[in-house]
Amino acid sequence: MVKSKIRLYMERLVVNLFEGVFSSSMSSVRGLELDELRQYQPGDDFRSIDWKTTARTGELHTRVKLIDKRAIIIFLIDRSKSEYFSSSPFHTKEDVQDSILRLLIYAASDSGNEVGIVTFTDRIERYLPPQPGERWILRIVDRMRYERTSGSLTDLNCALKFLNDLNLAPCLVFILSDFLAPYNYEGSMRILSQKHDVVPIVITDKREVEIPGGKGFLSLRDLETGEIKFVNLSNGLENKPHYSNLFKQLNMDYLVARTDEHEECWIKILSDFFEKRMRRRWRVRK
Repeated sequence: MVKSKIRLYMERLVVNLFEGVFSSSMSSVRGLELDELRQYQPGDDFRSIDWKTTARTGELHTRVKLIDKRAIIIFLIDRSKSEYFSSSPFHTKEDVQDSILRLLIYAASDSGNEVGIVTFTDRIERYLPPQPGERWILRIVDRMRYERTSGSLTDLNCALKFLNDLNLAPCLVFILSDFLAPYNYEGSMRILSQKHDVVPIVITDKREVEIPGGKGFLSLRDLETGEIKFVNLSNGLENKPHYSNLFKQLNMDYLVARTDEHEECWIKILSDFFEKRMRRRWRVRK
């Protein structure tokens, strides 16, 4: 039931992506769905003339089609080694990412939407151009978890610039990452959000933002660099994520999923997120 709701919200989100660009009442000769046959009007595209109807009636008629509102949906997926981390006995960040990705692909693939994937570390690991279908992309996701990556670090700026350089039509872009990366991506994120509808999904672990106080030092190994670091427990851990300010500046919706939660929680997070977004957009339209 909840998964069906996510699919419904995704469909609405896709339609809303085109608000301000297309109107629901606009028509096009290049659409897929036939809207009507009507008499030719000055300014109509000559290619839209329906010659059979014209010959039968003796008057010029044109075929008018509804604009195709299918969307391109892109997933930017962080495959750096920090995704292997978890302080929970249940799930790693990679597990959370994989589960959410499958839920969104299931929703995004409906109605013939084209789905593409960009995986990245500190470089672009894989690019799958957008195309319709659900099964093919889920097969890729299955194989992806067992593929070795060329890099181990995280460079969000690299991934964002790559997507900007593709010059795609307006897309719905989901970024699945822990956002533990050099803060060098503000400019590229700003450019991306100006053209596309961008939804960051932050995959995190509670021990990345809070550590119980105590005495002594805690040794930690960075999964990406292998470097050993020491944390003074008496000072606690103050780690305010820099991305939250950027998302706020760009008026960008985002959601957070944690490793100590279960799939039912992630489904509810997605469902609540989309429902809240739809309600807000409905109030704006009203």
